[in-house]
Amino acid sequence: MRFFDRPLQEIHTNKKGKLSDKWEIFFKVYDREFQNIRHEKIKMLEIGIQNGGSLDTWSKYFKKAQLIVGCDINPKCGNLTYSDKRIKVIVGDATTPETAAQIYDLSPQYDVIIDDGSHVSKDIIDAFFQFFPRLKPGGIFCVEDTHTLYWREFGGGLSNPDNAKEFFKDLSDIINHEHWRNEPTISQHLAHRIEGRNTDFIEAGWVDSVSFYNSLIVIRKSDRSGHDKLGRRLIAGETSAVDNEPARLREKS
Repeated sequence: MRFFDRPLQEIHTNKKGKLSDKWEIFFKVYDREFQNIRHEKIKMLEIGIQNGGSLDTWSKYFKKAQLIVGCDINPKCGNLTYSDKRIKVIVGDATTPETAAQIYDLSPQYDVIIDDGSHVSKDIIDAFFQFFPRLKPGGIFCVEDTHTLYWREFGGGLSNPDNAKEFFKDLSDIINHEHWRNEPTISQHLAHRIEGRNTDFIEAGWVDSVSFYNSLIVIRKSDRSGHDKLGRRLIAGETSAVDNEPARLREKS
């Protein structure tokens, strides 16, 4: 952050007007994850806005944002009004084609997407497949309140192989796909989770990283497609008094 930037938590705790409900750890993570785009002309989507206060917070945090969209299934959210013309509210289930189409009408792509919706495992996976492809390259997808993925009533559970937590763990393996040896294909690896969903963007290598925090998962989209992201092996220095193998490798390259 720049020295004059207020931390996100400070903006949140000092806000007036519409209520906003976030766990403390989120603010620390978001300040770190968003530091390079905070002053960019981003477009943002938040799924699940409850009383709508978070949209006010984001508008003060991303001062140069071009568009801040909130989507909620509760019809009462349609009565929320904002003086900031950058803020738009859409009422509907974000995982349905009809509501998604309204979101895409406002912008075909987004820089930041936050899923703070139902917190049900199936809905989380559906939202990821629906919206991650619409992230711009280098974009950030966040899933909040993932403590529910350990709760049976939300389709979770520590030993439940079908919850969203296990899906994102699978994605962490796909990040290292270029190192798989004699293993199944990506589609085979995800076969028990696909359920007819289109995995083209995953197979193309657009998932760059998956970070797990307490009750929060952050998935970054790569700047480019492809799984060959390890890059060159860079060997520096002159002496190898312990192990000369790196020097031999450098000579071969």
